[in-house]
Amino acid sequence: MSELDAVKARQKEVDSLLSRSKYTEAIGAALQDPPLGSKDEAAKDINTATVLKAISSPPDQDVEKIVQSLFASGSSELCDNLMKYIYKGLADGSYCGVLLKWHAHTVNIAGYGPIIRAMTDRKTV
Repeated sequence: MSELDAVKARQKEVDSLLSRSKYTEAIGAALQDPPLGSKDEAAKDINTATVLKAISSPPDQDVEKIVQSLFASGSSELCDNLMKYIYKGLADGSYCGVLLKWHAHTVNIAGYGPIIRAMTDRKTV
């Protein structure tokens, strides 16, 4: 399965979860195994759109609970991936208000590690 096919399959899964208001699962699925360092820009763009759609869907009062769930999964990878997409979205200028809320909650829960790792990792989203 190519990266593009995997990203499209993930997009369908996330859309299905969002349609059932399963925000935590949708965001977890969107952040799982992103096309880091891929040369396929189409796959990266589709995955970015999927993540941004997922994190802009839940109500504001659920954001902290979702970030806690991502952090409690035992791996900092999901929070690191979330921070990478937050910065990519902020650089594009889309969803800035939503992304700043996610950024604040991620830093409050996961600390500054995801910021450092997002900024220093050579594998971009």
